[in-house]
Amino acid sequence: MTVNQITVVGNLTRTPTLRYTPSGHAVTELTVAENYRRMDPTTRDWRDVSRTYYSVTCWRNLAEHAVQTLHKGHPVIVVGRLYQDEWIGRDGSMRRTLRIDAASVGYDLKYSAALVPQRSAALVEREQPPVGVTPGRSWDGLPEEPPAEPVDGEEQEEVLDDLDARHDLDGDATTVGRELAAVPGSGDRG
Repeated sequence: MTVNQITVVGNLTRTPTLRYTPSGHAVTELTVAENYRRMDPTTRDWRDVSRTYYSVTCWRNLAEHAVQTLHKGHPVIVVGRLYQDEWIGRDGSMRRTLRIDAASVGYDLKYSAALVPQRSAALVEREQPPVGVTPGRSWDGLPEEPPAEPVDGEEQEEVLDDLDARHDLDGDATTVGRELAAVPGSGDRG
C-alpha cells in the first residue's frame, strides 16, 4: 500500500477547537493557508500570486496538543496523508477540497521563537526506548555493564585494552598502548 505524504507550510486561518467523537476520541480541524509569493520585477514588491487552503484533521493527542498550542495566524508545518474529499453541493454540483490527515503538526520557527515547556519526569519515565534498541543494551548493541570498581596499575591497562578491543566494531583500528591508531591502508589514502 502506498501512502501519499505531504508537508505543508502555511498559516492557520482560525483558532482550532476541540471536539470528541461518540467513541471518545479527540479531533480538531485546522485550515492552513499556503501562500505563493513572487517579486514583481518592475516594482520590486512581493505580491501574492496564489493561495491554497488545506483542511487538516488531527486526532487524539495531536488534536489536544494542537488546541492547547496553536492560534489563528500562527505559522505551522503540517505533515500527513493528502487526499481529495468530494461531495455534492446544495446546488447539485460536484465539490472538492484537499484534505490532510495529519501525522504531525508543529509551530514553524522560521519567523519567530517558541517557548517549549520542559518535559515532566512522568513523561520521561513512560517513554519507550528508540526503535531497534533493546532494553538492557547500549546504543552499540553491547550489554550494558555496571560501573567498574576503580583499578590501579596493570589492571587498569588491561581494562582499557579490553574496552578498546570491544568497541572496535568494524576492525579498522588497532590499540597502541591506550590510544587508537589507524591501521595502514584502511582508507587513509595519503
